Amino acid sequence: MTPRVSVVTTVYNGEPFFDRAVPGILAQTFADFEFILVDDGSTDRSLDRLRELAAGDPRIRVFAPGRLGAASAYNYGVAQAAGEYVARQDFDDRSYPDRLQRQVAFLDAHPGVGIVGGAYVLVDERRGERYVRTPPTGHAAIVAAMARYVPIAHTTATFRRRAWSEAGGYPEVNNLIDLRFYLRVAKRGWQLANLPEVVGEHYVHDSSWFHRTLKYAERQRDLARVQAQVVRELGLPRWMYLYSLGRHAYARIPSGLKRIVRRGVIRSRERDV
Repeated sequence: MTPRVSVVTTVYNGEPFFDRAVPGILAQTFADFEFILVDDGSTDRSLDRLRELAAGDPRIRVFAPGRLGAASAYNYGVAQAAGEYVARQDFDDRSYPDRLQRQVAFLDAHPGVGIVGGAYVLVDERRGERYVRTPPTGHAAIVAAMARYVPIAHTTATFRRRAWSEAGGYPEVNNLIDLRFYLRVAKRGWQLANLPEVVGEHYVHDSSWFHRTLKYAERQRDLARVQAQVVRELGLPRWMYLYSLGRHAYARIPSGLKRIVRRGVIRSRERDV
């Protein structure tokens, strides 16, 4: 039978993180899913271990297309998906057991929503911070927030495969793949949403592909460009270009002050745990 949900995860040298995504997904209370794991050219034992997992669980499908890079690997994984809904899951993050059940129920009840995320625990191992981030839940507020930050954590995003297809898939870029994808989907007329409940944990660490590939200042400059693109292409008020300009200054703020700016100026909804 065709599963309703395809969970898509890409893996690159993920040996240290086999205790996160895999047990979290396999413990879901929603049972009608397949788990697609794309090995993106790992040089450690990740692929062997993924194949061992697949041998013991028929829900797991492992693919090894070679080194594609993040965006291409995402698209490759979704292209293999059979489900109506696609749940993204980073290999070094964790989903809570009721994540899929909650998100599937929401998408079933809201046919105009193309992507739904949720609140999550952010564990920033670089700065020694751990807090709950509760992004806005409604479409208008999420779109406005896209001019300030990324309001749907990619690792919590579940989307309609049809919305991905209509948007032309993930953009083939190195940075802000998620925000650019959300922009594409919103431009096609789909609504965006977040659940208010905490659905998982997102870890930030220096060994991640994202932080190894791009320098911090470069990431901030690119975010400023995409923020301006959001304002322009989604018809937001022109004064919101100020957030894009402010992003350049944010890159130069000392780390100890970033949380104050993030919560006070950018208005990221966070609470310490």
